[in-house]
Amino acid sequence: MSIRIKFRTNAEKYLQDYMEVVREFAPHLTEEDDGEELFLSLNEDNEELSVIIKCNLLPEKYYEIKQKIDISRNNLAKIAKIKRISKVALYDVLVKLTNVTLPYGSLTGIRPTKLFHDLLSQGLDAEKIFKDDLRVSESKTSLVKQIVENQSDVYLKKDVVADVFVNIPICPTRCVYCSFISAEISKVKKSVPLYCDLLRNEIVDCKRLVAETGYKIRSVYVGGGTPTCISDEDFKSILSLLDFGQSEFTVEAGRPDTITENKLKIMDETGVTRISINPQSFNEETLAAIGRRHTVDDIYSAYETARKYAFDINMDLIAMLPGEDFEMFRRSVDSAIALQPENITVHTLALKKGSVLKVGGYDNASDTLASDMVDYARNAVGRAGYSPYYMYRQKYISGNLENVGYAKPGKYCVYNVDIMEETTTIVANGAGGISKKLDIAKNALERCANPKGLDVYLARGEEVAEKKRKFFAENMSENL
Repeated sequence: MSIRIKFRTNAEKYLQDYMEVVREFAPHLTEEDDGEELFLSLNEDNEELSVIIKCNLLPEKYYEIKQKIDISRNNLAKIAKIKRISKVALYDVLVKLTNVTLPYGSLTGIRPTKLFHDLLSQGLDAEKIFKDDLRVSESKTSLVKQIVENQSDVYLKKDVVADVFVNIPICPTRCVYCSFISAEISKVKKSVPLYCDLLRNEIVDCKRLVAETGYKIRSVYVGGGTPTCISDEDFKSILSLLDFGQSEFTVEAGRPDTITENKLKIMDETGVTRISINPQSFNEETLAAIGRRHTVDDIYSAYETARKYAFDINMDLIAMLPGEDFEMFRRSVDSAIALQPENITVHTLALKKGSVLKVGGYDNASDTLASDMVDYARNAVGRAGYSPYYMYRQKYISGNLENVGYAKPGKYCVYNVDIMEETTTIVANGAGGISKKLDIAKNALERCANPKGLDVYLARGEEVAEKKRKFFAENMSENL
Protein backbone atom coordinates (compact mmCIF):
# COMPACT_ATOMS: atom_id res chain seq x y z
CA MET A 1 0.00 0.00 0.00
CA SER A 2 1.32 3.44 -0.95
CA ILE A 3 1.99 6.06 1.73
CA ARG A 4 0.34 9.37 0.84
CA ILE A 5 2.10 12.61 1.72
CA LYS A 6 1.74 16.29 0.88
CA PHE A 7 5.27 17.66 0.49
CA ARG A 8 5.98 21.28 1.41
CA THR A 9 9.15 23.32 1.93
CA ASN A 10 10.23 26.85 2.75
CA ALA A 11 13.03 26.48 0.17
CA GLU A 12 10.93 26.93 -2.98
CA LYS A 13 14.05 27.43 -5.13
CA TYR A 14 14.95 23.78 -4.50
CA LEU A 15 11.42 22.40 -4.77
CA GLN A 16 11.95 20.60 -8.08
CA ASP A 17 15.12 18.98 -6.74
CA TYR A 18 13.24 17.73 -3.69
CA MET A 19 10.29 16.51 -5.74
CA GLU A 20 12.66 14.40 -7.83
CA VAL A 21 13.66 12.58 -4.63
CA VAL A 22 10.02 12.12 -3.61
CA ARG A 23 9.06 10.73 -7.02
CA GLU A 24 11.89 8.19 -6.90
CA PHE A 25 10.00 6.39 -4.12
CA ALA A 26 6.92 5.67 -6.25
CA PRO A 27 4.91 3.48 -6.05
CA HIS A 28 5.70 3.05 -2.34
CA LEU A 29 5.01 6.75 -1.80
CA THR A 30 2.74 9.21 -3.58
CA GLU A 31 2.50 12.99 -3.31
CA GLU A 32 -1.14 14.08 -3.04
CA ASP A 33 -2.90 17.19 -1.79
CA ASP A 34 -4.87 15.27 0.83
CA GLY A 35 -1.84 13.33 2.11
CA GLU A 36 -0.12 13.77 5.46
CA GLU A 37 2.02 16.90 5.36
CA LEU A 38 5.78 16.40 5.22
CA PHE A 39 7.54 19.74 5.67
CA LEU A 40 11.21 20.38 4.94
CA SER A 41 12.53 23.52 6.60
CA LEU A 42 15.86 24.78 5.29
CA ASN A 43 17.78 27.49 7.10
CA GLU A 44 21.20 28.64 6.00
CA ASP A 45 23.71 31.27 7.02
CA ASN A 46 27.37 31.77 6.21
CA GLU A 47 28.55 29.05 8.55
CA GLU A 48 25.84 26.46 9.17
CA LEU A 49 23.09 24.69 7.26
CA SER A 50 20.09 23.41 9.19
CA VAL A 51 17.56 20.97 7.71
CA ILE A 52 14.48 20.04 9.73
CA ILE A 53 11.90 17.64 8.30
CA LYS A 54 8.61 17.18 10.13
CA CYS A 55 5.84 14.65 9.54
CA ASN A 56 3.33 13.05 11.89
CA LEU A 57 3.98 9.72 10.19
CA LEU A 58 7.59 9.68 11.42
CA PRO A 59 8.24 7.77 14.66
CA GLU A 60 10.21 10.74 16.04
CA LYS A 61 7.86 13.30 14.42
CA TYR A 62 10.81 15.24 13.00
CA TYR A 63 14.32 14.77 11.65
CA GLU A 64 17.08 17.37 11.97
CA ILE A 65 20.57 17.72 10.55
CA LYS A 66 23.07 20.54 10.91
CA GLN A 67 26.24 20.90 8.89
CA LYS A 68 28.94 23.51 8.44
CA ILE A 69 29.11 25.24 5.06
CA ASP A 70 32.43 26.24 3.52
CA ILE A 71 31.86 29.93 2.73
CA SER A 72 35.14 30.13 0.82
CA ARG A 73 33.68 28.21 -2.12
CA ASN A 74 31.97 29.98 -5.00
CA ASN A 75 28.22 30.43 -5.01
CA LEU A 76 27.44 27.62 -7.46
CA ALA A 77 29.49 25.13 -5.45
CA LYS A 78 27.81 26.27 -2.25
CA ILE A 79 24.34 25.86 -3.77
CA ALA A 80 25.27 22.38 -5.01
CA LYS A 81 26.40 21.42 -1.50
CA ILE A 82 23.20 22.78 0.10
CA LYS A 83 21.05 20.84 -2.35
CA ARG A 84 23.06 17.68 -1.85
CA ILE A 85 22.89 17.80 1.96
CA SER A 86 19.17 18.56 2.06
CA LYS A 87 18.32 15.93 -0.59
CA VAL A 88 20.18 13.29 1.43
CA ALA A 89 18.26 14.35 4.54
CA LEU A 90 14.98 14.04 2.66
CA TYR A 91 16.04 10.67 1.26
CA ASP A 92 16.82 9.37 4.76
CA VAL A 93 13.39 10.44 5.99
CA LEU A 94 11.63 8.77 3.06
CA VAL A 95 13.56 5.57 3.73
CA LYS A 96 12.24 5.72 7.32
CA LEU A 97 8.70 6.25 6.05
CA THR A 98 8.68 3.52 3.40
CA ASN A 99 11.31 1.08 4.67
CA VAL A 100 12.62 1.09 1.08
CA THR A 101 16.16 1.91 -0.06
CA LEU A 102 17.01 2.88 -3.62
CA PRO A 103 20.00 1.60 -5.62
CA TYR A 104 21.23 5.13 -6.34
CA GLY A 105 20.31 6.54 -2.94
CA SER A 106 19.68 10.28 -3.02
CA LEU A 107 21.05 10.71 -6.55
CA THR A 108 18.42 11.83 -9.04
CA GLY A 109 20.59 13.17 -11.86
CA ILE A 110 21.04 11.72 -15.31
CA ARG A 111 24.83 11.38 -15.09
CA PRO A 112 26.18 9.65 -11.96
CA THR A 113 29.53 9.09 -13.68
CA LYS A 114 29.94 12.81 -14.35
CA LEU A 115 29.51 13.51 -10.63
CA PHE A 116 32.05 10.80 -9.84
CA HIS A 117 34.53 12.41 -12.27
CA ASP A 118 33.90 15.84 -10.70
CA LEU A 119 34.55 14.56 -7.19
CA LEU A 120 37.78 12.91 -8.30
CA SER A 121 38.92 16.13 -9.99
CA GLN A 122 38.55 17.89 -6.62
CA GLY A 123 40.87 15.36 -5.03
CA LEU A 124 38.02 13.77 -3.07
CA ASP A 125 37.28 10.13 -2.33
CA ALA A 126 34.40 9.74 -4.77
CA GLU A 127 33.73 6.12 -3.88
CA LYS A 128 33.38 6.91 -0.18
CA ILE A 129 31.16 9.94 -0.84
CA PHE A 130 28.87 7.88 -3.09
CA LYS A 131 28.43 5.12 -0.51
CA ASP A 132 28.52 7.02 2.77
CA ASP A 133 27.23 10.49 1.97
CA LEU A 134 24.90 9.95 -0.99
CA ARG A 135 23.63 6.51 0.08
CA VAL A 136 24.40 4.84 -3.26
CA SER A 137 24.46 1.06 -2.94
CA GLU A 138 27.70 -0.90 -2.96
CA SER A 139 26.80 -2.51 -6.29
CA LYS A 140 25.95 0.73 -8.10
CA THR A 141 28.94 2.57 -6.65
CA SER A 142 31.12 -0.24 -7.96
CA LEU A 143 29.48 0.02 -11.40
CA VAL A 144 29.98 3.79 -11.58
CA LYS A 145 33.61 3.48 -10.45
CA GLN A 146 34.30 0.75 -13.02
CA ILE A 147 32.82 2.85 -15.83
CA VAL A 148 34.91 5.90 -14.85
CA GLU A 149 38.06 3.76 -14.78
CA ASN A 150 37.22 2.18 -18.14
CA GLN A 151 36.76 5.61 -19.72
CA SER A 152 40.38 6.61 -19.07
CA ASP A 153 41.52 5.83 -22.62
CA VAL A 154 38.80 7.94 -24.30
CA TYR A 155 37.92 10.58 -21.66
CA LEU A 156 39.07 13.94 -23.00
CA LYS A 157 38.12 17.40 -21.77
CA LYS A 158 39.35 20.23 -23.99
CA ASP A 159 37.76 23.46 -25.18
CA VAL A 160 39.03 22.99 -28.74
CA VAL A 161 37.58 19.48 -29.16
CA ALA A 162 34.05 19.05 -30.49
CA ASP A 163 31.66 16.43 -31.82
CA VAL A 164 29.09 16.86 -34.59
CA PHE A 165 25.55 15.53 -34.14
CA VAL A 166 23.06 15.17 -36.99
CA ASN A 167 19.43 14.33 -36.26
CA ILE A 168 17.10 12.59 -38.70
CA PRO A 169 13.95 12.23 -36.60
CA ILE A 170 12.04 9.89 -38.89
CA CYS A 171 11.07 6.26 -38.22
CA PRO A 172 9.20 3.46 -40.02
CA THR A 173 6.78 3.20 -37.06
CA ARG A 174 6.56 4.65 -33.56
CA CYS A 175 7.56 2.35 -30.70
CA VAL A 176 5.19 2.35 -27.74
CA TYR A 177 7.93 3.45 -25.30
CA CYS A 178 9.16 6.35 -27.46
CA SER A 179 8.68 10.04 -26.61
CA PHE A 180 11.18 11.46 -29.11
CA ILE A 181 10.10 14.02 -31.67
CA SER A 182 10.51 11.37 -34.38
CA ALA A 183 7.71 11.13 -36.93
CA GLU A 184 6.46 8.05 -38.77
CA ILE A 185 7.65 8.27 -42.36
CA SER A 186 4.23 7.35 -43.77
CA LYS A 187 2.76 10.46 -42.12
CA VAL A 188 5.45 12.93 -43.26
CA LYS A 189 6.47 11.46 -46.60
CA LYS A 190 6.01 14.72 -48.50
CA SER A 191 8.06 16.66 -45.96
CA VAL A 192 11.07 14.34 -45.93
CA PRO A 193 12.79 15.73 -49.10
CA LEU A 194 12.28 19.28 -47.79
CA TYR A 195 13.73 18.30 -44.45
CA CYS A 196 16.76 16.72 -46.08
CA ASP A 197 17.33 19.87 -48.17
CA LEU A 198 17.33 22.07 -45.07
CA LEU A 199 19.51 19.62 -43.17
CA ARG A 200 22.10 19.59 -45.97
CA ASN A 201 22.18 23.39 -45.93
CA GLU A 202 22.66 23.39 -42.17
CA ILE A 203 25.50 20.87 -42.42
CA VAL A 204 27.27 22.97 -45.06
CA ASP A 205 27.05 25.97 -42.75
CA CYS A 206 28.19 23.77 -39.86
CA LYS A 207 31.36 22.95 -41.79
CA ARG A 208 32.08 26.66 -42.27
CA LEU A 209 31.41 27.25 -38.58
CA VAL A 210 33.76 24.48 -37.50
CA ALA A 211 36.51 25.82 -39.76
CA GLU A 212 36.07 29.36 -38.41
CA THR A 213 36.02 28.35 -34.76
CA GLY A 214 39.01 26.07 -35.06
CA TYR A 215 37.26 23.15 -33.38
CA LYS A 216 38.86 19.74 -33.84
CA ILE A 217 36.13 17.20 -34.56
CA ARG A 218 36.80 13.75 -33.17
CA SER A 219 33.37 12.14 -33.62
CA VAL A 220 30.33 12.49 -35.88
CA TYR A 221 27.06 10.87 -34.81
CA VAL A 222 23.98 10.57 -37.02
CA GLY A 223 20.96 9.71 -34.88
CA GLY A 224 17.22 9.84 -34.88
CA GLY A 225 14.80 8.42 -35.35
CA THR A 226 16.04 5.92 -37.84
CA PRO A 227 18.28 7.64 -40.40
CA THR A 228 18.31 4.54 -42.62
CA CYS A 229 14.59 4.82 -43.37
CA ILE A 230 15.00 7.79 -45.75
CA SER A 231 15.75 7.31 -49.45
CA ASP A 232 19.15 6.08 -50.58
CA GLU A 233 19.70 9.34 -52.48
CA ASP A 234 19.03 11.59 -49.49
CA PHE A 235 20.92 9.28 -47.16
CA LYS A 236 24.04 9.28 -49.32
CA SER A 237 24.00 13.03 -49.95
CA ILE A 238 23.81 13.76 -46.22
CA LEU A 239 26.52 11.30 -45.18
CA SER A 240 28.79 12.53 -47.97
CA LEU A 241 28.86 15.98 -46.37
CA LEU A 242 30.01 14.73 -42.99
CA ASP A 243 33.74 14.62 -43.57
CA PHE A 244 35.23 16.60 -40.67
CA GLY A 245 38.45 14.64 -40.33
CA GLN A 246 36.91 12.66 -37.47
CA SER A 247 38.27 9.32 -36.31
CA GLU A 248 34.81 7.97 -35.41
CA PHE A 249 31.69 8.14 -37.60
CA THR A 250 28.53 6.55 -36.20
CA VAL A 251 25.13 6.04 -37.83
CA GLU A 252 22.23 4.87 -35.71
CA ALA A 253 20.76 2.46 -38.24
CA GLY A 254 18.50 1.04 -35.54
CA ARG A 255 15.66 -0.82 -37.21
CA PRO A 256 16.81 -4.06 -38.87
CA ASP A 257 14.10 -3.75 -41.52
CA THR A 258 15.69 -0.51 -42.83
CA ILE A 259 19.20 -1.94 -43.18
CA THR A 260 19.61 -2.84 -46.85
CA GLU A 261 22.64 -3.78 -48.89
CA ASN A 262 22.52 -0.34 -50.54
CA LYS A 263 22.41 1.49 -47.21
CA LEU A 264 25.39 -0.53 -45.95
CA LYS A 265 27.37 0.22 -49.14
CA ILE A 266 26.60 3.92 -48.78
CA MET A 267 27.80 3.94 -45.18
CA ASP A 268 30.94 2.04 -46.11
CA GLU A 269 31.73 4.37 -49.02
CA THR A 270 31.22 7.52 -46.92
CA GLY A 271 33.57 6.41 -44.13
CA VAL A 272 31.12 5.30 -41.45
CA THR A 273 32.96 3.30 -38.77
CA ARG A 274 30.15 2.28 -36.43
CA ILE A 275 26.47 1.38 -36.82
CA SER A 276 23.71 0.16 -34.56
CA ILE A 277 21.35 -2.73 -35.19
CA ASN A 278 18.86 -2.52 -32.35
CA PRO A 279 16.78 -5.62 -31.62
CA GLN A 280 15.41 -4.30 -28.25
CA SER A 281 14.17 -7.88 -27.87
CA PHE A 282 14.73 -11.27 -29.52
CA ASN A 283 11.15 -12.34 -28.72
CA GLU A 284 8.72 -12.25 -31.62
CA GLU A 285 5.63 -11.41 -29.54
CA THR A 286 7.44 -8.52 -27.86
CA LEU A 287 8.46 -6.95 -31.16
CA ALA A 288 4.82 -6.95 -32.25
CA ALA A 289 3.66 -5.56 -28.89
CA ILE A 290 6.07 -2.60 -28.93
CA GLY A 291 5.16 -1.49 -32.45
CA ARG A 292 8.02 -2.86 -34.52
CA ARG A 293 7.34 -4.23 -37.98
CA HIS A 294 10.26 -6.60 -38.19
CA THR A 295 10.88 -10.16 -37.05
CA VAL A 296 13.66 -11.83 -35.12
CA ASP A 297 14.83 -13.32 -38.43
CA ASP A 298 15.16 -9.77 -39.77
CA ILE A 299 17.58 -8.99 -36.93
CA TYR A 300 19.79 -11.94 -37.83
CA SER A 301 19.59 -11.15 -41.55
CA ALA A 302 20.56 -7.49 -41.07
CA TYR A 303 23.43 -8.45 -38.77
CA GLU A 304 24.77 -11.07 -41.17
CA THR A 305 24.69 -8.62 -44.08
CA ALA A 306 26.37 -5.88 -42.04
CA ARG A 307 29.18 -8.23 -41.06
CA LYS A 308 30.40 -8.16 -44.67
CA TYR A 309 31.72 -4.70 -43.86
CA ALA A 310 34.21 -3.42 -41.31
CA PHE A 311 31.73 -1.59 -39.08
CA ASP A 312 31.78 -1.85 -35.33
CA ILE A 313 28.23 -2.86 -34.41
CA ASN A 314 26.13 -1.91 -31.41
CA MET A 315 22.98 -3.76 -30.35
CA ASP A 316 20.43 -2.31 -27.92
CA LEU A 317 18.23 -4.31 -25.56
CA ILE A 318 15.52 -3.07 -23.18
CA ALA A 319 14.68 -4.63 -19.83
CA MET A 320 11.06 -4.55 -18.59
CA LEU A 321 9.33 -4.39 -21.96
CA PRO A 322 5.57 -5.16 -21.80
CA GLY A 323 4.80 -8.84 -21.33
CA GLU A 324 8.40 -9.94 -20.86
CA ASP A 325 9.46 -12.06 -17.91
CA PHE A 326 13.00 -12.84 -16.76
CA GLU A 327 13.45 -15.83 -19.07
CA MET A 328 12.42 -13.84 -22.13
CA PHE A 329 14.88 -11.08 -21.31
CA ARG A 330 17.63 -13.59 -20.62
CA ARG A 331 17.00 -15.11 -24.06
CA SER A 332 17.53 -11.68 -25.63
CA VAL A 333 20.77 -11.07 -23.72
CA ASP A 334 22.13 -14.51 -24.59
CA SER A 335 21.13 -14.10 -28.25
CA ALA A 336 22.91 -10.74 -28.51
CA ILE A 337 26.06 -12.12 -26.87
CA ALA A 338 26.08 -15.08 -29.28
CA LEU A 339 26.30 -12.67 -32.22
CA GLN A 340 29.34 -10.95 -30.66
CA PRO A 341 28.72 -7.32 -31.65
CA GLU A 342 31.36 -4.86 -30.47
CA ASN A 343 28.86 -3.06 -28.20
CA ILE A 344 25.77 -4.18 -26.28
CA THR A 345 23.73 -1.46 -24.61
CA VAL A 346 21.24 -2.53 -21.94
CA HIS A 347 18.46 -0.03 -21.33
CA THR A 348 15.97 -0.19 -18.50
CA LEU A 349 12.49 0.85 -19.62
CA ALA A 350 11.55 4.40 -18.63
CA LEU A 351 7.95 5.56 -18.89
CA LYS A 352 8.41 8.76 -20.85
CA LYS A 353 5.84 11.51 -21.03
CA GLY A 354 3.91 11.30 -24.28
CA SER A 355 4.74 7.65 -24.98
CA VAL A 356 1.94 5.19 -25.74
CA LEU A 357 2.91 3.15 -22.67
CA LYS A 358 2.74 6.17 -20.36
CA VAL A 359 -0.57 7.38 -21.76
CA GLY A 360 -1.98 3.86 -21.53
CA GLY A 361 -1.07 3.55 -17.85
CA TYR A 362 1.49 0.76 -18.19
CA ASP A 363 3.02 -0.09 -14.82
CA ASN A 364 6.79 -0.65 -15.03
CA ALA A 365 7.23 -0.89 -11.26
CA SER A 366 8.51 -4.18 -9.87
CA ASP A 367 9.93 -5.45 -6.62
CA THR A 368 12.96 -7.23 -8.04
CA LEU A 369 12.34 -8.12 -11.71
CA ALA A 370 14.04 -5.05 -13.20
CA SER A 371 17.13 -5.43 -11.01
CA ASP A 372 17.25 -9.19 -11.70
CA MET A 373 17.22 -8.47 -15.42
CA VAL A 374 19.96 -5.82 -15.45
CA ASP A 375 22.08 -7.81 -12.99
CA TYR A 376 21.88 -10.84 -15.25
CA ALA A 377 22.88 -8.74 -18.26
CA ARG A 378 25.81 -7.17 -16.40
CA ASN A 379 27.16 -10.56 -15.32
CA ALA A 380 26.52 -12.29 -18.66
CA VAL A 381 28.17 -9.66 -20.85
CA GLY A 382 31.04 -9.43 -18.36
CA ARG A 383 31.70 -13.16 -18.68
CA ALA A 384 31.64 -12.72 -22.46
CA GLY A 385 34.41 -10.12 -22.38
CA TYR A 386 32.42 -6.88 -22.44
CA SER A 387 33.09 -4.00 -20.02
CA PRO A 388 30.77 -1.13 -19.01
CA TYR A 389 31.98 2.21 -20.35
CA TYR A 390 29.09 4.70 -20.21
CA MET A 391 25.79 5.08 -18.39
CA TYR A 392 22.88 7.41 -17.90
CA ARG A 393 19.66 7.43 -15.93
CA GLN A 394 16.16 8.71 -16.74
CA LYS A 395 13.07 9.80 -14.90
CA TYR A 396 10.47 7.11 -14.24
CA ILE A 397 12.95 4.35 -15.04
CA SER A 398 12.07 0.83 -13.91
CA GLY A 399 13.50 -0.04 -10.51
CA ASN A 400 15.27 3.35 -10.27
CA LEU A 401 18.04 1.74 -12.29
CA GLU A 402 20.08 2.84 -15.30
CA ASN A 403 21.09 2.36 -18.94
CA VAL A 404 24.58 0.97 -19.49
CA GLY A 405 26.72 0.58 -22.59
CA TYR A 406 29.09 -2.42 -22.62
CA ALA A 407 31.85 -2.94 -25.16
CA LYS A 408 34.75 -5.16 -26.04
CA PRO A 409 38.25 -3.80 -25.26
CA GLY A 410 39.21 -0.90 -27.54
CA LYS A 411 35.68 -0.65 -28.97
CA TYR A 412 34.20 2.11 -26.81
CA CYS A 413 32.07 4.66 -28.66
CA VAL A 414 33.78 8.03 -28.17
CA TYR A 415 30.61 10.03 -28.81
CA ASN A 416 28.71 8.17 -26.10
CA VAL A 417 31.40 9.06 -23.55
CA ASP A 418 31.61 12.68 -24.71
CA ILE A 419 27.87 13.32 -24.62
CA MET A 420 27.27 11.62 -21.28
CA GLU A 421 30.24 13.13 -19.46
CA GLU A 422 29.72 16.54 -21.15
CA THR A 423 33.43 16.89 -21.86
CA THR A 424 33.26 18.37 -25.36
CA THR A 425 31.43 20.98 -27.37
CA ILE A 426 28.60 19.54 -29.49
CA VAL A 427 27.65 21.15 -32.80
CA ALA A 428 24.14 19.83 -33.48
CA ASN A 429 22.21 19.81 -36.75
CA GLY A 430 18.60 18.98 -37.55
CA ALA A 431 15.26 19.22 -35.78
CA GLY A 432 15.57 18.87 -32.02
CA GLY A 433 19.37 19.03 -32.09
CA ILE A 434 20.94 20.80 -29.10
CA SER A 435 24.35 22.40 -29.55
CA LYS A 436 26.46 22.61 -26.39
CA LYS A 437 29.41 24.97 -25.94
CA LEU A 438 31.95 23.92 -23.34
CA ASP A 439 33.95 26.52 -21.39
CA ILE A 440 36.34 24.70 -19.08
CA ALA A 441 37.71 27.88 -17.43
CA LYS A 442 34.20 28.93 -16.39
CA ASN A 443 33.11 25.35 -15.70
CA ALA A 444 30.12 26.08 -17.91
CA LEU A 445 28.19 24.34 -20.67
CA GLU A 446 25.87 26.61 -22.63
CA ARG A 447 23.06 25.24 -24.80
CA CYS A 448 21.46 26.31 -28.06
CA ALA A 449 18.44 24.29 -29.21
CA ASN A 450 17.21 23.86 -32.76
CA PRO A 451 13.43 23.91 -33.31
CA LYS A 452 11.68 20.67 -32.35
CA GLY A 453 9.61 18.65 -34.78
CA LEU A 454 9.73 18.54 -38.55
CA ASP A 455 6.99 21.16 -39.09
CA VAL A 456 8.63 23.76 -36.85
CA TYR A 457 12.07 23.06 -38.26
CA LEU A 458 10.78 23.40 -41.82
CA ALA A 459 9.06 26.68 -40.96
CA ARG A 460 12.05 28.17 -39.17
CA GLY A 461 14.92 26.33 -40.83
CA GLU A 462 16.47 29.45 -42.34
CA GLU A 463 16.89 30.92 -38.84
CA VAL A 464 18.80 27.93 -37.49
CA ALA A 465 22.20 28.61 -39.03
CA GLU A 466 22.23 32.28 -38.00
CA LYS A 467 21.18 31.46 -34.44
CA LYS A 468 23.94 28.88 -34.18
CA ARG A 469 26.54 31.25 -35.62
CA LYS A 470 25.67 33.84 -32.98
CA PHE A 471 25.89 31.16 -30.30
CA PHE A 472 29.44 30.22 -31.35
CA ALA A 473 30.47 33.81 -32.22
CA GLU A 474 32.72 34.20 -29.18
CA ASN A 475 34.76 31.17 -30.19
CA MET A 476 35.10 32.53 -33.72
CA SER A 477 36.48 35.87 -32.55
CA GLU A 478 38.94 34.17 -30.22
CA ASN A 479 40.28 31.66 -32.75
CA LEU A 480 40.32 33.65 -35.99
